[in-house]
Amino acid sequence: MLQLFNLKLYDQLMKMIQVLGTSSGAGKTTVSMALCRILSRQGYSVAPFKAMNMSLNSVIVEGEYEIARAQWLQAIAAKTDPSRYMNPLLLKPEGDGTSQLIVLGKSIGKKGIKEYYDYLRSKGKGIVKESIERLPEKYDVIIAEGAGSPAEINLLDSDIANSFVSSIYGTPAILVGDIDRGGVFASIYGTLMLMPNSELVKWIIINKMRGDVSMLNPGIERLENLISRKVIGILPYQSGFLPGEDSFDYEKPPVENDEICVIRYPFMENYSDVDPLVLSGKGFTFVTEKNINALDNAKLIILPGSKNVPADLEYVKNTGIAEKLSERRGKALILGICGGYQILGSRIDYYGKSMSCLSFLKCHTEYREEKTTRSIRFKFAEGKYWSDGYEIHYGEVINDGEKPMNLTELGYEGCISEDGTVFGTNIHNILGNSDFFLRAVGEQSTGLTARLESSIDAFADTFEKNVNLSEIMEYLEEKSV
Repeated sequence: MLQLFNLKLYDQLMKMIQVLGTSSGAGKTTVSMALCRILSRQGYSVAPFKAMNMSLNSVIVEGEYEIARAQWLQAIAAKTDPSRYMNPLLLKPEGDGTSQLIVLGKSIGKKGIKEYYDYLRSKGKGIVKESIERLPEKYDVIIAEGAGSPAEINLLDSDIANSFVSSIYGTPAILVGDIDRGGVFASIYGTLMLMPNSELVKWIIINKMRGDVSMLNPGIERLENLISRKVIGILPYQSGFLPGEDSFDYEKPPVENDEICVIRYPFMENYSDVDPLVLSGKGFTFVTEKNINALDNAKLIILPGSKNVPADLEYVKNTGIAEKLSERRGKALILGICGGYQILGSRIDYYGKSMSCLSFLKCHTEYREEKTTRSIRFKFAEGKYWSDGYEIHYGEVINDGEKPMNLTELGYEGCISEDGTVFGTNIHNILGNSDFFLRAVGEQSTGLTARLESSIDAFADTFEKNVNLSEIMEYLEEKSV
């Protein structure tokens, strides 16, 4: 554990605000992101934090550590470098009753539900507390996002992401309720009645309001009397695009385009690889066994990453998607990313077994116990512009004679089929490379970073307009004295 030189002084200097939600999807991530951007604008050095996240959308940050993409986005909003201490525990469901557990940026293997909760009870609090205590070495303020609901009374002994975080230093919290789900007043009241340390919740925000805000006034007045807390803001429903935290944020593309199809197999992960298609305005269409014929119009077909490649390979074969891909081969550009790259190869040698794949590329995969996690500089072999990407995968794809797709700082990587229509790579953010985006989509992709920054600013601007921040700012100023 980190030893602090003066714990009493540290308590006095700790400036942290927690953002809790009445449920998953209430808006904790975007509220936290908005606060990170707003406080950064005002001159504070801000760190996002989430003790425990469950997400298949992860990124690699400095030191080759893996964290949830949501905390990466919040760090971008805070205009700081993301760190493993911003998301010390990350759970990545495997789909077979187990999950991969990432601790301080590194995988410690697969855990069953009981093993996972036992780990949280025995070691989780120490890991979380140590991570929190490292951040003020560099930052003025911590914006700590909760997880799910703080009122899951059946799991309170292992809930280390909500009330536990607030209780360490008596951190004031904001509770966010989602009115779009309905029952927002009951969910706010019920959460406060059931959660531990509810006295630390100081402010309420109602999120995703559609229509006339004045209609809520009678309910807000009565709620405030019941809970003795202020509703400091009502945020309108916002439809702008931000990179999602998990698959729930990618249920339907903001813009649908049948010319670009993404195979959505059951264990798809790293949904953020499609973000450049959204930010550019091109859009895409998800394809499952229910709409296979959408592939008939496709000019670009993407096989994305997979958390369970053997299961998703069987899905592609058994649903008729593989047959349809064979029909489109040579007529559309086909791109496999990470797990999708493995599926396009000839076979997977999988812990003593060998599985036949689609054989669209002359390569094969050899699985190993070690997990590769690294950030990487790369350029499309047929282009000139360098980009930043990352790799997260088990095993190694062996090129059996294809032309390499990319040049990286570590050498050549990936495969291109002889006819130049099938591509495979382990690099996430491949579509963020302007040369490959042009090759794949037929149009230039410019200003994607600027568009992301603009989206963050738009959410922050809306937040400032609709939320009374005076008490929050007073709290931060008092802690600075």
